[in-house]
Amino acid sequence: MNLGAPRLFEDEFYVHYLKYVGKAGMSIYNVAVPLMYREDVRNFYLHCMNSTMELMEQIKTILMNKGLIIKPPIIPIPKNVKMASPGYLKGFMGDVRPLHALEIAHLYDNIESNVTSKTLIMAFGQVAKMDKVREVFKKGEEITLRSVEHYMEKLRDDNLPAPSLLSHLVTTSTFSPFSDKLMLFHKVDMFSMKIRAFGNLVAVNGRHNLVALYGKSLADIFVFVEEASKLMMENRWKYRQKLQIEKI
Repeated sequence: MNLGAPRLFEDEFYVHYLKYVGKAGMSIYNVAVPLMYREDVRNFYLHCMNSTMELMEQIKTILMNKGLIIKPPIIPIPKNVKMASPGYLKGFMGDVRPLHALEIAHLYDNIESNVTSKTLIMAFGQVAKMDKVREVFKKGEEITLRSVEHYMEKLRDDNLPAPSLLSHLVTTSTFSPFSDKLMLFHKVDMFSMKIRAFGNLVAVNGRHNLVALYGKSLADIFVFVEEASKLMMENRWKYRQKLQIEKI
C-alpha cells in the first residue's frame, strides 16, 4: 500500500464503499454465528455482527442526511388481499404482473451494491500496473455494468426509481495506492459475495424472467471469478487452503 499516492476517489465514494463492504460482512457473520459452538469464537462473530450493524446505521444516516442516495421506492399498503394464480410466475409474455415488494427490494439493493462495485473495479483498472490485471478488471466492469442496466430496466418497466451510477466519483489519478495483488484479491472476494447474495434473490423471486436474469448474471460472475483466480495462481498470489483436523 502506498500512503503517498494521490486520492483515487472523491469523499462521497467512501460512504458508499463502507455500505458495500458492510453488507458483505454482515452476510458472512450471519452464516458464521449458527455454525460456531466455541463460546469465544461465537462471541467474536456476534461482536463483529453488532459492530457492523451499528456502522450500517451510521452510514445510512449520513447517506440520507446529506442527500447522497436516491430514496427507495415506497410501496403503498394494499386495500385488499389478492390470491395468487398460476400466471403469477409469468414474466416473458402475456399479462405479466407488477413486481412484488421483495423483488423490488432485492433489485434496488443489487443495483446499489453493483454501482459501487462498478466504480471500484473501474478505478482499480485505471491504476493497475499489469496488463493482464487491467484486462480482467475491464471484463469485470463490463459484467457489472451490464447487470446494473438489466436490473434498472426491470424497475423502470414498473415506473420505479433506481440508484444512479457513481463513476464520476473516481479521480483521474493513474498512480495506484494499492498493489495489483491486493486489488485483484479484493474484487475476487467481493464477486464471490455476489454469488451468496443470489441465493437470497432467487428464494424470494416469483417471476420466470427474473430467474433467467439472475441466472445469466450468476454465470457471468462465475466466469470472472475463475479467470481472476487463474491469474492469481499464475502470479503465485493464491495460497492453497489446508484443512487441519484436531485429534481428540
